Amino acid sequence: MMEVLLLLLFVSTGEAQPLVPAMVIFGDSMVDVGNNDYLNTLGKVDMPPYGRDFKDHVATGRFCNGKLAIDIIAERLGFTSYPAAYLSPQASGQNLLIGANFASGGSGFYDDAPFKSQYITLSQQLGYFQEYRSKLAVVVGSSKAQSIISDALYIICIGSNDFHLNYFINPLLLSTLTFDQYCDRLLIIFLNTITVP
Repeated sequence: MMEVLLLLLFVSTGEAQPLVPAMVIFGDSMVDVGNNDYLNTLGKVDMPPYGRDFKDHVATGRFCNGKLAIDIIAERLGFTSYPAAYLSPQASGQNLLIGANFASGGSGFYDDAPFKSQYITLSQQLGYFQEYRSKLAVVVGSSKAQSIISDALYIICIGSNDFHLNYFINPLLLSTLTFDQYCDRLLIIFLNTITVP
C-alpha cells in the first residue's frame, strides 16, 4: 500500500538542545496524537485500553496503547516532550516552539472521501499549518518563527485510508478509475503537498 512514513532514527547526542528545533507532523491514525478527540467523530481513542502502556497509563488520543513512532523519533532527536495535537489546548504559547501535530485518524491524501466529516482532511491539516505559522510568529516574532519553520523536521504519514476507507468501498471511484490511475492521482496530491511554493 501507499503508506508514506519517513522515519529518521538518530542517536541522541546527550546535548541539551534537540537536533532540530521542531517537528511538524501531518497524517492519519499512525501519527495522530489526539486531534480526533476534539472532533465530532466516532474515530476517537480517548478511552481504555488505549494508552495503557503510555506514561501515567492514560489514553492520549493515540491510536495505540503506548508510544507512536513519532514519539520515539522525538525522543531520539532530544525532545523532552512531544508536539501537541494542534486542536488541543496544549498547542498554544511556548508549546508551539517544538512544533505541532496536525494528523487525524481516518485522513488520507484524497480529500473527497466518503467519511471526510469524521476527520481532518490533508487540505485542512495544511490550512492549520498556516495558522500555526501565524501563531508561532506571535509567540517568538517573525524572524525566529521563520527559522523554526525552515529547520523543523517534517513528517508525513498518510495513505492507507485512501484505499480501505475510500477506493475499495467507493463505487464511483472503482468504476471511473483503475487502481493505477487512482495511485497516480494520490501521487500527484502528495507531490503538490510537499512542493514549496
